[in-house]
Amino acid sequence: MTIPEILKELELYTGKFPMKAMRTGIEQREALTPELLRVLESVAADPANWAERTDNMLPVFAIFLLAQFREKSASPLLVKILSTPGEVPFDLFGDTITEGLSQILASVYDGDAAPLHGLVESDGVNDYVRSAALDTFLVLERTGQMPREKVLEYLSSLFHGKLQRTPCYIWNSLVCTVADLPAPELLKEVRQAFAEGLVDTTFASLEGIERDATATKPWRRERLHLITDTIAEMEWWASFKPEDSSPKMLPKGDARVPLTVPHLDSDYVASQSHLREPKIGRNDPCPCGSAKKYKKCCGK
Repeated sequence: MTIPEILKELELYTGKFPMKAMRTGIEQREALTPELLRVLESVAADPANWAERTDNMLPVFAIFLLAQFREKSASPLLVKILSTPGEVPFDLFGDTITEGLSQILASVYDGDAAPLHGLVESDGVNDYVRSAALDTFLVLERTGQMPREKVLEYLSSLFHGKLQRTPCYIWNSLVCTVADLPAPELLKEVRQAFAEGLVDTTFASLEGIERDATATKPWRRERLHLITDTIAEMEWWASFKPEDSSPKMLPKGDARVPLTVPHLDSDYVASQSHLREPKIGRNDPCPCGSAKKYKKCCGK
């Protein structure tokens, strides 16, 4: 396949993962990279226009591939796009914003933390983008790109003036980041944030944050790694397997019995859940009964 043919295959959403185009594109990394950067340049020049192209998957494939290629020149372009307020980042990149953006940002990190600081600290940036930018520091620390002391210093600065002390989603993310690093040195600041009502206690409890931040064996989220295989990251997405998204018919009789039961080893013990994120999807109906999507209602 030629580069134009690869780009064409990656552009329009067909419901199937473009395996051949992806494999060929990765093989032709040097020739493909400049074209992917041109895509990001175009998106950065007019994000709202690109966001209206609802069937265009090229920006999503571009950021994942550039992350796998460790293309540092993609970093300022991506930050510029993500700085667009409102829902535009989600319209462009979908659930990648909440599921893989921190890994992508860490994979193209060029050594300059200031643009990431800007995303985290700006009230005009989408809340979920701000949260992903903050998570990026965990990935940078985990992958050896930034020393723990520098991450700790930045988290401390957020508590001490770099964030407005008004309740908002970024405060939820900040206290969770303290637990995930972990940074028990900042528990005094965490307790003060809870005392001032800056943190939504339905999102995270002070007890849970204190427990995780001081655990003997600190818990680390699994997704704190760099993008090394775009195909493995994307091919399983439900959007590429529409047949898997439809509800399966259960056998008559006991409707509680699933059609298939995954095999578990005899010594399997379910691990304690450490999830602190909301369990409601952004596009799910809001549980308050408003008939609006969660992101348009209580999810704000």
